[in-house]
Amino acid sequence: MNRTVYIPPQHTDDFWTHDTPLFVGTFPYYRNDPRMMQARLHVSEEKFWYREHEIIPLNMKPGDTGKRTYVMMQPYVLEPELFMTVGMYPKPKHYADQDEAIGEVLSTKVKGMRQQQIGNTQAWYYPQDKLIVLWECFLDAHMRNVKSLTEDLYMQKLWSSFEHWLVKQFPEATRIATPFNDPIANSIKEYQAFLHSLGYEPVAKAAFGKML
Repeated sequence: MNRTVYIPPQHTDDFWTHDTPLFVGTFPYYRNDPRMMQARLHVSEEKFWYREHEIIPLNMKPGDTGKRTYVMMQPYVLEPELFMTVGMYPKPKHYADQDEAIGEVLSTKVKGMRQQQIGNTQAWYYPQDKLIVLWECFLDAHMRNVKSLTEDLYMQKLWSSFEHWLVKQFPEATRIATPFNDPIANSIKEYQAFLHSLGYEPVAKAAFGKML
């Protein structure tokens, strides 16, 4: 099986509205075997009430209502779904050097593929302001291979892939903003250095952003 090729899945849950390839990566968790990183996405329209503590000001007054589009993207890796047939002994077998055995594996079969989630991302699009707010974007801890986010190639690739998908989905967007900090980083300084490496600059008290 070629694990570097995008395989469009059949989602059994209609919560997921889109699916897309991201990039091919090599991770120690997968023994550095190249794998295609894919993503399932949920997109929905929602109403919201504007509040003063939004991370970036909107062209609205506190208490006003508006509409925005919510996007959740979950990166994943396809893994074989294994099913084992186990035969049970009439009586447990006892061994001197290990725990007693109550049965043995008779066969192992691969029956399809499962989507192993390896991170999470969320964003909103505000059409009245032509603004994308990228709320979070990260790989799970076991998929991050280096001590600093600024050195993690795949964190940068995940972020860039999500940005690209959002801009393609919302072509009228003119700017993108994101929170100034995230607990996945060792410090605020490290996280902001990571944002700088992606082209972001401070745009509000609690936000970084850039023009598209």
